[in-house]
Amino acid sequence: MNSDDTAQSTRRLRLAAAPGGLCVVQDLLNSASMPAASIPDLLADETSAQAWLDSALRTWQEQTGRTAPRITIGVDDAAALRDLRSHVRGWITGDADDGTPHPLEADITFHDGRLTYAPRHDGAVAVASLIHLETLLASHTGTLRRLKTCKNPACGGAFYDRSRNGTRVWHDMKTCGNALNLRASRARRRHSPLPGEAAEATP
Repeated sequence: MNSDDTAQSTRRLRLAAAPGGLCVVQDLLNSASMPAASIPDLLADETSAQAWLDSALRTWQEQTGRTAPRITIGVDDAAALRDLRSHVRGWITGDADDGTPHPLEADITFHDGRLTYAPRHDGAVAVASLIHLETLLASHTGTLRRLKTCKNPACGGAFYDRSRNGTRVWHDMKTCGNALNLRASRARRRHSPLPGEAAEATP
């Protein structure tokens, strides 16, 4: 597996991995580009997508304690993975609620008192099955609601909200929260009339 840090989509944003298998969903979202920070799209082509996937599966293995499946990305898979990323982002942000079914291709086995699963086939189909399974499991355990995307339009980084009340909206308060709060404050000051102007406008 590729150990190049540039392939580690969540780590390049200096974010902690989401718990368990949800980390691979987070890694998919964080593979997107961020032009404002000169961060490239890790699913731009077959080579970069394979590097991203190898890194994401390594994190998944560390987080779940299971052996990661070996999935090979083909020539046409990068575009399919970008589409997958878009619809998963829609689930997380609440912008996709069209009831569209997404097929799963996976094997479920029972061993040592545990049910385990592994995606079938290869390429984007296998990745989609893994992503859909982990998203489904997280939705039932309640952890999915804590996977969020930063409200800064120039960022959109996916982070796991570990705050007690689960109300974080920025991936990082210093880099995104403070910047947007300052921008909003300046905008309010620009549009607020001075005390003298307000008095003159009052009949």
